[in-house]
Amino acid sequence: MLKPIRNCAAVLLSSAIISQTIAPGAHTAQASVPSNNKSTAAAVFTLESLGSIALKSHVSVKLTNIDMFAQPSGNILIYTLSYNNDTAGNVALIDYFSKVTTPGGTVVQGKPITRDAAIKTVPAKSSQTVTYYVNIGKAAKVNGVKVSVYSFDFSSANYQKRLGVFTIPTHYSTVVPEGQSRKMMINDLPVTAKAESLQQIQMNGKVYLKAGISFANSGTKVLSDPGYKAYLKSSGGSVFDLKLDDASSNYAVQPQEKKMIYYLAEVPSYLKTKNMILQLAQEDPTLKVNLPIQSFSLPTVTVLDSAVPNYAVKKILIANNTVETQLKSASVYPENDFAKWSLKFRMKNLGNKSVTLPAYELVVKAAEGYSIPVDAKALANLTLKPLEEKIIDFSADVPLKVNQDKLQLQVSEPPAPDKVIFPIARYMIPYSMENGGKMGIENLFENSHGTFAVKLDSFQRMPWQDGDQIAAKISIRNTSSHAVQMPKLKALVKAGMSDLSGTAQIVAANGFTALAPNESAEMYVLAGVPFSYNFNQLRIILQEISGDEVTTFISLNTNDLNNVMNNVDAGGSFHIDIPGKKAEVRERRTTVYGDSGSNVIYTELEMVNKESRQSKPAQLVAYYKTPDNQYYEAKVNQSSNSTGPEGKSLVTVWSKLPQNVNASELKLYLGEGVTEGKLTDVGDTSTGYINMVGLSLNVTPIKPSILNSLDLFPYNLSIVNAVSTATEGKDTLDTVIHYNLSKNEEYETGTYEHKLVLELIDPYGESMEKTLVLGTDWTIGNGKSYEMSFNNKLRKIYGGTVRINLYDEFQNRRILLGSQAYPITYVKAPNDANQE
Repeated sequence: MLKPIRNCAAVLLSSAIISQTIAPGAHTAQASVPSNNKSTAAAVFTLESLGSIALKSHVSVKLTNIDMFAQPSGNILIYTLSYNNDTAGNVALIDYFSKVTTPGGTVVQGKPITRDAAIKTVPAKSSQTVTYYVNIGKAAKVNGVKVSVYSFDFSSANYQKRLGVFTIPTHYSTVVPEGQSRKMMINDLPVTAKAESLQQIQMNGKVYLKAGISFANSGTKVLSDPGYKAYLKSSGGSVFDLKLDDASSNYAVQPQEKKMIYYLAEVPSYLKTKNMILQLAQEDPTLKVNLPIQSFSLPTVTVLDSAVPNYAVKKILIANNTVETQLKSASVYPENDFAKWSLKFRMKNLGNKSVTLPAYELVVKAAEGYSIPVDAKALANLTLKPLEEKIIDFSADVPLKVNQDKLQLQVSEPPAPDKVIFPIARYMIPYSMENGGKMGIENLFENSHGTFAVKLDSFQRMPWQDGDQIAAKISIRNTSSHAVQMPKLKALVKAGMSDLSGTAQIVAANGFTALAPNESAEMYVLAGVPFSYNFNQLRIILQEISGDEVTTFISLNTNDLNNVMNNVDAGGSFHIDIPGKKAEVRERRTTVYGDSGSNVIYTELEMVNKESRQSKPAQLVAYYKTPDNQYYEAKVNQSSNSTGPEGKSLVTVWSKLPQNVNASELKLYLGEGVTEGKLTDVGDTSTGYINMVGLSLNVTPIKPSILNSLDLFPYNLSIVNAVSTATEGKDTLDTVIHYNLSKNEEYETGTYEHKLVLELIDPYGESMEKTLVLGTDWTIGNGKSYEMSFNNKLRKIYGGTVRINLYDEFQNRRILLGSQAYPITYVKAPNDANQE
């Protein structure tokens, strides 16, 4: 929350002094031109019209300035006499003096102000100005005042002789008229001053007036603080102390620069603000009186209570730079007991130098008097280069019990002890309910990078590990007239009332970094969600990260959450369309490996590279799904090798199933795996997936056949013959298997996870097994042979047949590929006697 606003009196007592210097008494000889409702004669009257008074031959004096300042101890009138000595010798000022006669008849002799008290002579052939002061009591105007100049004359009765009189006409004014400027010497620098504005501000039941005066420095040095005091005088004679606005307290006017300075005063609510005057004065520390410097008629008051209209532009001054501001857009949606407001605020530096924003405080003001804080960190120390424009996003949680269509965004200077902090501006917040985005419909967004057409292409909710994953596919089109460098982004995701941002990741599948005009790019936002959690609204905010600064890039809100799934009929194919990974995928075969406890469903997929050059395949993620929405996570085995255009790779997918699951009803869901915002490299672990596709399957049992042609893809095995020999006197059945083994080299394959199990069954039904690794135990080629012996000590074999069964073993489950019987040749042992 903003700190409480302090009492104005405390602020005014502690405010810094004015930071510009104007030398007292160094005024121009020209008096102010009276306002337009005066006569033509009055409009052209100046003190110059009063002429000069001769002191003696070739020595004269003029009245070049007169002014008055009201104060409780008596009003102080000052006047400046300019002595002109056209002789060859010095003129002693001690021989001359002056007196002021008020309209009421009071006569007071003038005394030099402290600064001019040391001036005693007027050098030959030169001029000299001296400013005098008198206390004229309650006399309130200079009109009708007479300034008489005397010399000492010892032949006269009172030893003095009046040399002449300057009479101030009744229509003369010391106040600079509204809209006009006055040239002044301030700190020995030529400065043009002009009263520019008078603003009324109502805050916390109090009324404040804010007077603005400009100083244009025509000198060659920096104009700094002259230590002036400022007062606000009403037409009824009330005088109020003015203190510098906090933004004006530390300033310096550079050579050739014009700068606005603002003063503040708390005034009664009933004060009439017509024809108000800004008075500048300076204390004479020796005399202990305030001497008038200059007075200015202020323009008609402007009431600042009204806020900037909907979407209107408001110009403000920051470090003397004009900055254009605008509440660009506003939208709201309800959540629990709060209205969740999203605001876009535009700022553009119209000046010719960079400007750093103060740490402005922002609140949403409700008509009921509540102030709701707005996180304004994005404004802190924000620097705008000349003509640079930025759009900043703000959010506020406003209680639903307040009137939502009468809110205002209030921007104020940062709080400070013992200072009144006034709003820089207040902006009407137009009431606009947030639109729910529809699938495939573009919505326009504007930020500091440009304008973008954004749409939700698809939404998918699929299983992931022990929960679900949601994946939103988003298209971003650059509608600006210039190329846009895409910033680093992170995602905030809210599903219903649950914040899923902790599990969110952004995937830019094609790794785009810039968008040309009208160019589009796709990205995916993923997040984990409990599988039992139901929601009907999804909110995604893409935030730009720049150092420690986080701002909103775009935001999406939708309740169009129908699962968009590409379903492929059995025997059909689907395409992976991600640039660099484009491929066509189709089912090659699906079968089931069973045992007494569970089954394994096994699918082979053919992936064809559809890129125009060599590329590595996308790592697939897979699930088998039953008609009643049960999902079984699947293992995927594929090669990490690249393939050329139209090159093929074999992907194998399998999962363990309960025996009561009907494999012929399953559908295989496949997606491209992602890890840390990128597509997963084959072999690495995925943290999610995108573009899930449902593939209907042809589940085909393997029917045993004879052994002359067996499909063990990518291998093909043919048993040409098997020769079994039983030799008299031996306990073994020796078998030689002649085979041809080939491999389809057209495909890149992962690890071959199948085993070939060779089973021999003798005439008595006894069996033995060998587990063979294709390509190793049985080598590739034609005319190959493999020998094995069957030990049988219990029964003698004299003939018959041996049966060979070949099994495909996968995950410790077998499928009989083929079976065939071969005759046994019985060989008698040689007769040793006959041999002898």
